[in-house]
Amino acid sequence: MNSQETADLTRLIRLHPLLKDEQRDRIKIMISGKQFIVQNRQLKKFPETLLGNEDKRRAFYDDKSNLYRFNRHPSVFESILYYYLNPGVLIRPPHVEPEIFYEELRFWNLNENLIEAFIEEDMTPLDDIRILPVEKWRRIIWKTLAYPESFHFPYDKLVIGTYMLITLVSCVPFMNEIIPIVTELNKLRNVLGIKQIDFPLYIRSFYIIEIISITIVSIELNLRIISAPKLPLILYDIFNFLDLIIILSGSICLMGYHLHNIRYINNFLSFYHWLLILKSFRLYRLARHMLNLRLLYKAIAMCLNEVCALIISVIFFMVLFGTLIYILDNSEPESNTRNILDGFWLAFITLTTLGYGDVYPRSFEARIAAGFSSMPTTTIFIKYTTLIQNKWKRNRSIRYAISS
Repeated sequence: MNSQETADLTRLIRLHPLLKDEQRDRIKIMISGKQFIVQNRQLKKFPETLLGNEDKRRAFYDDKSNLYRFNRHPSVFESILYYYLNPGVLIRPPHVEPEIFYEELRFWNLNENLIEAFIEEDMTPLDDIRILPVEKWRRIIWKTLAYPESFHFPYDKLVIGTYMLITLVSCVPFMNEIIPIVTELNKLRNVLGIKQIDFPLYIRSFYIIEIISITIVSIELNLRIISAPKLPLILYDIFNFLDLIIILSGSICLMGYHLHNIRYINNFLSFYHWLLILKSFRLYRLARHMLNLRLLYKAIAMCLNEVCALIISVIFFMVLFGTLIYILDNSEPESNTRNILDGFWLAFITLTTLGYGDVYPRSFEARIAAGFSSMPTTTIFIKYTTLIQNKWKRNRSIRYAISS
């Protein structure tokens, strides 16, 4: 054995206790069949977490296999492990949904402030605190109407199914009202040659269904108001306003049903077609207990800022290019842009790629301007929304310090 080998062996003997301690400090963690090996001292840096506290993680220890078993998400655990190895650095895997990621963070007892920071970034609230009335009878009514899913099976399905069945049945008279014979009442009167005709909104069975439906919706709305723990829960719920619109529009139509004199019918028909739009709102009551539709409404509400930004961009370019097209095309004798409003309309249908063809440029210069009008909107809108989002992030990171 030469001198170099002897020195290496001497160094290895000297390091043997350290290697032994290193081996003893290792722990094995099994996550849904995937094994991880980590140093215990790395975990102890965060003693308030599940893995960092030996007393907390002892409940998951498997004596036979000499490891800790957890039936959790493996990809998320890799981020958790990265948090221990790089103290305080936490990254959410892009393929993992935020709700699943936050649920895992809470299971591993990570820093609550860190979790809240991720929640704010993704704008997905985790805590859903539902306020209930103090009185028991009001609490039962409020949970039945507002939170039927809180009941045990099969009562929750029974309540939700009854609610949807009533909503669907209430739509039957509305479907009968849009039959062409209703909108063609005046033509029918002229063909028959009569001066007076009954208002054919409903046949008798549909008339009874309409009365029962409006009565049920009215009772339900009143019970919500009576049992609500706080008045803002009623005022800030858009479905309550939909119920109010349904009640008012249905009641007005029922009163119109009894106007048999043709003179009143003619006056009522001009207003009745607008009531049909309001009566169609009863279809949206299905969204009260349908999660997918509620998420769709929430997505629309969250996109209002972007939609407003798009509308402002379209209006800006419509005025700019509409004025330019009108100036360039107005000199043509066969021009379609007779005034500046026609120029605005031409720019609008070009920007939105509708292209009705009712107005179109005649001169070569106006055609070039119309072609350019459809190009920058999308690119500028994308960059504009990016700047808006960066502004929100910058505002959240602003801190104020008092000058010494």
